Amino acid sequence: MVEKCQIFTDHKSLKYLMPQKELNLWLELLKDYNLIIKYHPKKANVVANALSRKSLFALKA
Repeated sequence: MVEKCQIFTDHKSLKYLMPQKELNLWLELLKDYNLIIKYHPKKANVVANALSRKSLFALKA
């Protein structure tokens, strides 16, 4: 059974990728995946925002 994969993006045009029939190459590539593409504004994406900031502490393995 294929699990759903949700893609959250701040790129609005990706939301409309699947309905565009002229993008057959991309559709062929992505059709094997159970994808849901949703728009997520940059300002609301606090996780990616936090990960992109320089850490104040050095990480040690």
